[in-house]
Amino acid sequence: MWLLSPDTLLTEEIYITDPTNYLQLKLNQVASRHLSDKVALFRGFYDNIANERLKELFAIFHMQFNDLFAFMNQKRYASGGGHYNADASRDLIDLIEQERVIQATLKGDFAFEINGYYEEIMSKCRSFLSTSGGSPIPEDFPPIDIIEDKPIFTLVDTMTIPGTIPSAIAKLKFIGKGSYAKVLKYKDPHYNSYFAVKRAEDDLRPDELERFKNEFNDLRTLDSPFVIKAYSYEDENNEYVMEYADETLSKYINRSNSTLMFSKRRVYVEQLIRAFDYIHSTGILHRDISYTNILVKHYGDGASFLKVSDFGLVKRPNSTLTRQGTEIKGAINDYTDLTAVGFENYEMRHETYALGKVIYFILTGRTTGYHRETNEALKEFISRAISPDKSKRFTSIEEMKIELYSKVFPSLRKESAE
Repeated sequence: MWLLSPDTLLTEEIYITDPTNYLQLKLNQVASRHLSDKVALFRGFYDNIANERLKELFAIFHMQFNDLFAFMNQKRYASGGGHYNADASRDLIDLIEQERVIQATLKGDFAFEINGYYEEIMSKCRSFLSTSGGSPIPEDFPPIDIIEDKPIFTLVDTMTIPGTIPSAIAKLKFIGKGSYAKVLKYKDPHYNSYFAVKRAEDDLRPDELERFKNEFNDLRTLDSPFVIKAYSYEDENNEYVMEYADETLSKYINRSNSTLMFSKRRVYVEQLIRAFDYIHSTGILHRDISYTNILVKHYGDGASFLKVSDFGLVKRPNSTLTRQGTEIKGAINDYTDLTAVGFENYEMRHETYALGKVIYFILTGRTTGYHRETNEALKEFISRAISPDKSKRFTSIEEMKIELYSKVFPSLRKESAE
């Protein structure tokens, strides 16, 4: 067994400002004790860790936790309870404390978390471990499942929460990825609420990065309860903080389609219509309408709002960001007409094409089979929205709204009542 002695406060203060030196200090402390050759078995779990010192420290700690937990399993009686030796108790107490201190100290690119199951076992062990005379193992303490086939440490993204004094650090959880950026979330302790962070990929072309920044500026200026809101931009990491929504429209409809009443579906369609009526009134076209770029935010009183997001491909009047021959983008924009005319020539009838598909998905839960639709009014609506003949499509949100309110909604309401 190994005992990692606590560092003096002076030593910690000297090295804490330099993560690399701090990690070397920790490694020197570990290396000053006898280490088993078994540590080599754990290094492979951390090949994705760029910093060699952190990689080695993870491997050593993983091995030590496994050895100490395995020894506890040996000392546990089959019927429950048991007695954990004094030296092992002190070693495990010290190891847990060292891991927690290092985890609290390392920030930014070095921030990490430990496997949730091991975290739970560590907390339970800390409640009964004693520094002298050994430790009685509680009767209800279960055998520990030793993790030998995967890493127990993983790096996490962190960020400084904007506007907090003193600066607060939040852990970021990955929730999605697009062509140009990834999306993460964090909980702000001041507001007791979640926020999302959209972070640009490192390899964007200058025009792509400009489009990413324009997306933030668009969201900052748009003001609708049905459009996701952006709050602040951070230039160093090319990321911005925005409103958090709970799930995508795709996930929500697929999850609740069998129980979702027509009255609720109609509300969502009306919200979508209001969102794009407003967006188009500002002179822009979204160009990336899809089942996943429209989000759903749920509230405690049972209400929920659609939130249009992902404005990275918007078309502005006189914009030069879309080059000739640009490949078709957008999850449901890839069809013959737009492919023929080029993405740079995207116009309102392409926008209503995609909107028609999303509206049909909200009302039915289906993304295909339009020609088999049994409701004649709805079939006529979707057929016009996605007609191969572009001249027959809706030329505005207002046209779509008129047909929905005068024909589709009344026919669907009658069906639901029957």
